[in-house]
Amino acid sequence: MKKNTFALIGLGVAVLFWLFDSYVHYFVYGEAEFEFIPADLNELWMRIMISVLIVLFGVFADYFTKKLIVKERELKAAHVYNSMVYATHHILNNLLNQMQLVKYEAQKSKDFDQDIIKHYDKCINEAKDLIEKLSSVEEITGDNIWASVDPYNIDLLSTKGKKNEAE
Repeated sequence: MKKNTFALIGLGVAVLFWLFDSYVHYFVYGEAEFEFIPADLNELWMRIMISVLIVLFGVFADYFTKKLIVKERELKAAHVYNSMVYATHHILNNLLNQMQLVKYEAQKSKDFDQDIIKHYDKCINEAKDLIEKLSSVEEITGDNIWASVDPYNIDLLSTKGKKNEAE
């Protein structure tokens, strides 16, 4: 949509109204001469007020139309984001479930280092926490999405997890 479309339409309608009102006074009311700018101050005042209101209505329509367009774009972006997060959940949940088989086989092996299994569990929990944080982003902006998976926040999650395990 072009900028200020409704305001320009309002301006055009205001000019047409002014001309139409001049014609009505000349032809219908039978005034002696055609007056584009009326000599009667009351008539001039009324035409100016009505014309200004018509133009302001156009400006008002432009403003709220732009707000609606922006809101619609934000809703589309939110829908795409939510779909992406849902798909990511699906893929990662499948991967995490399949990795349980690897963990099970590693636990059965007597030669497998148990510290690696603990590290594996830490990685799995970290991935789950990050997916949860990514899913809980309320205001969908690039900064908020990146902040939800910020490495500094990952460290905070790890320390919180250690505190919860200690308790």
